[in-house]
This record gives sequence, C-alpha cells and structure tokens, in this order.
Amino acid sequence: MALPAFTLHVVDVFADRPLAGNPLAVLIADRLPDSDLRQAIARETNLSETTFLGPCADPDGAWSIRIHTPSEELPFAGHPVLGTAWVIRERLLDERPEGLLLRTGKGAVPVGFEGDGADALVWLQAPEAEFEDLPVAELDGLVSDAFLSGPLPGLVGRNGPSMMLVTAADPDALADPLTDPNALTALLRRTGRSGILMAAPLATEDEQPGWEVRVFFLAGTLREDPATGSAAALFGDALRQNGRTGACVLRQGVAMQRPSRLHLRIADEGPIAVGGQVQPVWSGRNG
Repeated sequence: MALPAFTLHVVDVFADRPLAGNPLAVLIADRLPDSDLRQAIARETNLSETTFLGPCADPDGAWSIRIHTPSEELPFAGHPVLGTAWVIRERLLDERPEGLLLRTGKGAVPVGFEGDGADALVWLQAPEAEFEDLPVAELDGLVSDAFLSGPLPGLVGRNGPSMMLVTAADPDALADPLTDPNALTALLRRTGRSGILMAAPLATEDEQPGWEVRVFFLAGTLREDPATGSAAALFGDALRQNGRTGACVLRQGVAMQRPSRLHLRIADEGPIAVGGQVQPVWSGRNG
C-alpha cells in the first residue's frame, strides 16, 4: 500500500498546555487518501481521532475534512473540528481570519477564533441535535445510583455520535461512576449508542456555572475520553432545555491525567457554541 506524501500535525485540544486535553492528528495531503487508507492511517496513529484534508479550501471557501477513529469514520466530532481549524489557521494560511467554515459529514460547521496561537479560544457552532428521553431504569445496576435521580432528566442526544446524558448532584459520584462496565458495554452495543456523558455541578474559580464531566464511549471496548466536544454540545443543549443558558465551563479528563477545559455558550435559541484552546505538540512529514 503506497502512502502519498503528507504532513502530519499533532495537537492537544481543549488544553491550556501541551500534553493535556484530547490529542488529535491532522493529516494534510495534496491527494487525499481513499477511505481504506485513511482508516489504516487512523489505526496507525491510534489516537481517538485523526482528520484528513487537502492544502486548500474548496472553491466556496469551506474546508472539507474527513474524521476517523481507529475503527470507523465519523460524520462529526467536536475536538477534531476545533483542532483541524486551528491547524488550518496557524499552519496553512498566511493571514489569520476570524472565522473558518469546515465541511463535515453533518454539514458545514462555522468556527471562530478569539486571539492567536496557543492562547486563542477556538469556537465551533455545533450541528443541530436530536433528543429522546432516556428511561433511567435502563441504567439501574450499570451506573452509580446517584445518576438515576440527578438534577437534570436523563436524555439520549445525537449530533453525529449518539450519547446518553446523565447527572448527579454530588461531584464525588464521579469518582466511581460505573458499577457494571460490562453490562453498560452490552447496552451500548444493543442500542447502537456511542457512549455516556456523566456530569455533576462544579465550583469554578471565575464563578461561572461549571460541571465536572466524564465520558465513556465504545471503541471495541469501553474507554474513557479526555475531552468530548460533540458530547459537550449535547450537554449544553440539555442545559438549555432545562432553562439554563449563558456561559458555562466543563472540566473533563482529570481522572485520566489529561485535564481538559471546555467552554460553552448557550443562547436562548440557535446553535450551541463549544470552545477551547489548542496546543501544538509536534509536526512532521513522511518519507
């Protein structure tokens, strides 16, 4: 299998320093690899996601990207969109625009920037999501009882990945939130859902509303994610459905020693905005 010439950038997304947040590989090639080769490269990088794009925007100015996990292609995921947009702006363009449009399997996603370099906050407007009620009885015996009667009703949301959303009143419940990981894995496989977001209120230094979050997802086996932009957008929408709007901060990845900080802007209507910093780690070329 011949590899095309490409440049690879690895960045950490939703991170205020390198080696935190959620890592992402961004591959740029004049000739985009076909689906099988993209999947093989994503298995090789073995990060939660690898994105693929060409060195130039489409004629309409949008940048088409493909997103792969080590096992499948995704129509949309939050941290790949933010990280790829940062690479485009900081590594491919001579000037730094205030916004870009990234074309994904869920349509065009607007991305905005506040600042430059590793200090910039990068914001995406999440695709429209679909929701259904989650009967918490499905989770009885699978998760800590604290998540069966949390401050927000359980939901299943989909904006690409399909995610169960549950909350607890006490952040201590997140220390050991799963009581039967094997049964939870079986539930995810049976329902076709991608994973579960578990959240509890968090006191923040800047007094913004905050939540401590852990996300577990199915990728062959049940794994934890250090930062999940698509799930954060779903959670922001769930907050709005319960009358909670404005700015909000999510802290994720602490239990994995990959601390992440995800910012939400929740308007009364319209797309949920998810933001975070991106840190460069390394770049190189093959061959």
